[in-house]
Amino acid sequence: MNKKSFLLLDVGGTFVKSVVATLEGELLPNTETSAPIDSDGTREEIENSFATVVAKGRTMAEDNGYVLAGVGIAFPGPFDYNTGVSYMTHKFAALEKVSVKDFFHSLAEIGKDMPVVFMHDVTAAVLGEMNFGAAQGYKNAAVVTLGTGLGFAHTANGEIQYSEMGDPSISLYDRPYRDGVLEDYASKRGFLRSYAEVRGEANPEELTVAMIGGMCGEGDKEALQSFLNVGDILATELKPLLEELNIECLLFGGQISRSFAYFEPALRPLFESVPTLKHISTMQNLSTAAPLGLLSKLREKVGC
Repeated sequence: MNKKSFLLLDVGGTFVKSVVATLEGELLPNTETSAPIDSDGTREEIENSFATVVAKGRTMAEDNGYVLAGVGIAFPGPFDYNTGVSYMTHKFAALEKVSVKDFFHSLAEIGKDMPVVFMHDVTAAVLGEMNFGAAQGYKNAAVVTLGTGLGFAHTANGEIQYSEMGDPSISLYDRPYRDGVLEDYASKRGFLRSYAEVRGEANPEELTVAMIGGMCGEGDKEALQSFLNVGDILATELKPLLEELNIECLLFGGQISRSFAYFEPALRPLFESVPTLKHISTMQNLSTAAPLGLLSKLREKVGC
């Protein structure tokens, strides 16, 4: 008799990825798969990408002796995570006001009765770290994700704080800062901006943030200073929020957080005065926190 499993999807702007997980809480090795997706494409093109990765995922599950018992999907917003309806216009515009949930239930691999849950990627990461990572044991935890955008989600008394539509209750990225919003100064474009400011010129080599992080590792003073400058911005803006929310555990995620060691020295001096803060680090599961959060949500849904 085949064992039951969950299919966990992570929807990005260029790829939709999936992995198979057991009901017991294990991400099965060698079950990762993906399909290209065009966030500016037509509804049919986007839905075909979803269908492709679901079909691949089911095959992966069956090849390992499992059948699907639920599907979890990390989806960008604006999105109603309770009903599965998208409200995005800046990307996936073809899905605006479309029930993505209904589409997934229309697939033969899923059907109308299989549980399908949606989560914002940052709230999924918080839940994953609460149950399987560095936030275990903390009632008030927060995650900051640094990548193409700036994400933030937190818990209070052990419960994730959601908005009415199920995304994070506090929006950090669009907070006014200097001549724009905080995301302009503390995300991919913020790190690139900082490096250009330190050098006093634009980025003629078209270096990526990962490349600049690599230069930090080699001791490049300009690269290191640019990371410290962004760290100082983050510390200054986060400190009053951490105090207001009584945060005990602060975790950093996203691709840029792989270079956490190079902006961490700018964070700690300011955060030391936050009375409740006991732990600062990257997420324990940098690559898998969101899938682990989806897994946790599905386990709750089916009563595991």
